Amino acid sequence: MLNFLFNDELGVLQRFYNNRSMKNLVNVLVFSLGFGVVHAQSKKEMIVLLNSRVDSLNQVVANERSENTRLTTKIGQLEAAIKRLENEKSALDVNLEAQQKLKDAQIKSKQDSLALVVKELLLYKPAPPKVEEKLIVAQDVSGPIKTVTIGKQVWMLENLNVATFKNGVAIPEVKDKDDWNNAEDNQQAAWCYYDNDPKNGEKYGKLYNWYAVVDDNGLCPQGWHVPSDVEWDTLVTYLGKDVAGAKMKAKPVMKKGVEYYEVDSKDCSNCSNASAEYRKICPVCKGTGRVKIPLRKEKYVYDYVASGFIGGTNESGFTGLPGGYRYANGNYNDIGDSGNWWSSTEYSTDSAWSRSLDDDGGGANRHSNDKEDGFSVRCLRD
Repeated sequence: MLNFLFNDELGVLQRFYNNRSMKNLVNVLVFSLGFGVVHAQSKKEMIVLLNSRVDSLNQVVANERSENTRLTTKIGQLEAAIKRLENEKSALDVNLEAQQKLKDAQIKSKQDSLALVVKELLLYKPAPPKVEEKLIVAQDVSGPIKTVTIGKQVWMLENLNVATFKNGVAIPEVKDKDDWNNAEDNQQAAWCYYDNDPKNGEKYGKLYNWYAVVDDNGLCPQGWHVPSDVEWDTLVTYLGKDVAGAKMKAKPVMKKGVEYYEVDSKDCSNCSNASAEYRKICPVCKGTGRVKIPLRKEKYVYDYVASGFIGGTNESGFTGLPGGYRYANGNYNDIGDSGNWWSSTEYSTDSAWSRSLDDDGGGANRHSNDKEDGFSVRCLRD
């Protein structure tokens, strides 16, 4: 730095030498020497100042290094403390988990003990009386369609007895056995009266095959439909599966029946207690043991069910009647003994679900039957 300053001064003298006369050379030299002495004194002070500044900076650096060392030590101490706290936390978590498991086990043990005590107590405490659900039944016979409300369902009170679909299209009446069987082959709707007797229709309604039940023209009147298997089950569940049949069956109406049979002989009373030898020569029966009497008729009186079912209570108001059914082969069976009703639910390609009521038992039985069978139909309100 000093060399740089002296070089500047020599440059100044050189410029003065080049530009002024020798006359002024002495004056210049005197001036330069004086200026150089003063300037040299300033340089010494600057050097002292700069050295002082260097010492200050060195002290700052030393202080910074000392602070850095202190901070590094402090960071190490904090990291060690954090590691120690993490280890303590892990140990605490393990301890808490073990305590929670122990507490859960204790609670479960107490719950099990309590359940056992309650179970033992129930053995000695009489069960509260069962509250029977009130059966909601309401019949309405004021309109053209008689109805009965059972729970939340509204049923027709009588079996369906129509010969046309709800749009007016005629349903074929099929009397012949072969024609009835052929209706199934063609998946054709068909109906009939039991034994082809219209009087049975007045009492029990018509019998329909399943193809009439699901025909697109609609078998039931407007606002009604053939119940599905699920809807039948709703009714049976509401009434009680074991007793629904009895509640749905019409009460039996008993009547006296009379039969006459012809009598033309009877045992001989003349020799009934006589010896074998006498019976051989009995003058009344001539040894035959039988006495000829004039031809006459004896009367036999008996009781029979005119309508309804044996064991029927009709608590539901359903008034199920034993209208019998028609086999797929065209034969009729079980009038007076069973009632059978279609559902709209298919079971397989050839069969569908139905419900039946019989003299035996109190249930409403669920069956899958040939689609060509002839069953009664009850409609359910939409």
